[in-house]
Amino acid sequence: MHTTHFIGLRYSQAAFKASVTYGNNQYIANESSEDIYRRVDLMGRYSISRRLQVNFIVPYLMNDMNGSHQQVQSAGMGDPMVLLYYNLFNTANSGVSFWQHSLSLGGGLKMPVGEYQKLDDGLIINPNFQLGSGSLDYLLSMNYTLRYKKTGVNIESGYKMNTKNSEGYRFGNQFNTSAYLFQWLETPQVAFLPFAGVYYEQAEKHTNETIEQLNTGGNSLFGTVGLQVFRNNLSVNFTYQMPWVQNFNTDQLSNISAQNRFSVGLLYNFSLKKRKKKTPKK
Repeated sequence: MHTTHFIGLRYSQAAFKASVTYGNNQYIANESSEDIYRRVDLMGRYSISRRLQVNFIVPYLMNDMNGSHQQVQSAGMGDPMVLLYYNLFNTANSGVSFWQHSLSLGGGLKMPVGEYQKLDDGLIINPNFQLGSGSLDYLLSMNYTLRYKKTGVNIESGYKMNTKNSEGYRFGNQFNTSAYLFQWLETPQVAFLPFAGVYYEQAEKHTNETIEQLNTGGNSLFGTVGLQVFRNNLSVNFTYQMPWVQNFNTDQLSNISAQNRFSVGLLYNFSLKKRKKKTPKK
């Protein structure tokens, strides 16, 4: 059995709507913004051994802030991530039972490569809209799969511990987890893996030095549907997410709401066979 690797591209898009209402009974003013965050990720995995793998993500970001009082477009390299995964167990190839499961744990870094001091009219724009955070951050990850014959459930979680950047700004630590039910379907030429479930994310408030920042952090729950299609060494992945419950940390004047999200990706899987040493002729 040869260890497998992959390389691929993924396009994803997320959007938020924000509004601020202020004034008194005689005068009420409104500010609003519809912000779209697009990204293209170059992704890859190199399997060092059957248990040890290195994953990387190099993002290119395209952010559009479409506000009633401010309009900003920003595009460029984001902060790349690298994680080392260790597979504690995987019974998929044992053939002992119809029940199979696997568990992988990972840890890594998000490196401060993306621009984080972009200006608009001489002022630094919202840190959420910057291409990078300007900080070296620490990543933890877990992936567990339980399967009975062709049906299974996948649970994946991640935690990001953020540090301050050179401006003294620190993004709140972030946690996310998902649980998906999937079904493996096969034909002679192609295989399908439809899945559905939930995705939850939570973020702490940001701080500037020691001061908590208004309208940052919160939590949201998304319903998720998706499909993976496999043919030979190629796989296509599509995911669509709809917000069910969301609770952002806003003041009495502000409102923030997440919109539907989606992503589509293409991966190429391959293996590197070790060459056999030739026996020298006598």
